[in-house]
Amino acid sequence: MRLKIPLILLVAILSLMLIGCGRAGKGESTGNLLQPDTKPGQVDSSSQDQLPGDTPGEVAAGGPDTPVQSPAPGQEDKPATRASIAGIHLGDSREDVQRILGDKYQETLIDEMAYYGEKLYIMKYDAGIEVLIGRDSLEVLDIMAYSPAYATDLGVKVGDSAKDVLAIYRTKYKEPQSRHGSGTLEGWFEVEDGVYLIFDFNKSDGSLVNGPIKDNDRVEMIRLIHSFYLD
Repeated sequence: MRLKIPLILLVAILSLMLIGCGRAGKGESTGNLLQPDTKPGQVDSSSQDQLPGDTPGEVAAGGPDTPVQSPAPGQEDKPATRASIAGIHLGDSREDVQRILGDKYQETLIDEMAYYGEKLYIMKYDAGIEVLIGRDSLEVLDIMAYSPAYATDLGVKVGDSAKDVLAIYRTKYKEPQSRHGSGTLEGWFEVEDGVYLIFDFNKSDGSLVNGPIKDNDRVEMIRLIHSFYLD
């Protein structure tokens, strides 16, 4: 009997110890529980360095702390749309031109590369517009409009007065300086980097360079062209 009593006490002590450990385990966090505001299936963004598909260094748009990028110097007042005549831009394809102007035109192949650096197709429409396409690049290199049927992206067309045209374009673009030192090229506007939109107020003189422009002079031709194609 003396041996049984210590053994019973030992079993009782061990049982109490096991019960106490079980209760303590129920009140402790294992480190894998969800945070109070986290729903199943969500991931705490603070624990993620980069989500799949994110680009390093980019900030998600639309957030309250998203930095706003300022426009480049000299670009504050320039419109977001690209310059065009009749909705056609430099660099457009033949299909773009046909979609806008139709497929009724006369086409001429010019073998002389001249200053374009490649041979050309001239798409001439009877309504008064010509589009030059590079034979190799197959892109629009030059546009010339002779009719009021075709307006620029700012709504200016052949027949408009110099007063109205210059008032519209001088508020948005600068007139470049002549490479030959003859001063400002009035009626010429750099509408994109290296792209000129030219309003010719005297087409019959055979020169794109305008003389002194009067308010009541009328636009006789509009041309959109890369500046490096000009002498």
